[in-house]
Amino acid sequence: MSEQRKFKRRSLLLGAMLALAASPASAEAPGLATLMHNMQTHLHKTQLSVAARNAPLAYFYIHELEETAAYIGANIEEYDGHPVGALAESMLIPALERLESAVKAEDWDAGEARFADAMKTCNACHALTDHAMVRIAPAEGNPFAQDFSVTPD
Repeated sequence: MSEQRKFKRRSLLLGAMLALAASPASAEAPGLATLMHNMQTHLHKTQLSVAARNAPLAYFYIHELEETAAYIGANIEEYDGHPVGALAESMLIPALERLESAVKAEDWDAGEARFADAMKTCNACHALTDHAMVRIAPAEGNPFAQDFSVTPD
């Protein structure tokens, strides 16, 4: 078999494998730990955005948090026997909405207080679900390769 033909066969095989891997049938929904990790990252980025008084960026990350909380509410009924979906909807989403309102109003004192409340809500939910060992705390510093300051006009 010629080298060109071998290359073509390998390319077709690779293409088929990639197509199968990308198909919805093989897509797996993210687990709760992955979703919580994403939320922790977005919560930290929200903290940095609020501290920088960057309303558009803070709003963006709050929206990401709300989307993830809504996804948990709609798709993860229970975890380890606890109603995490209902808790996300009844506890976390209202806390995020209060934070969102403060950010939209650019009331930064309220924004910082609502951010602290959102973290307390996370920890209260962890305690209710027998995961009190997972404690969310304000982060120090910026580990991200990102500038959180307001974009100049």
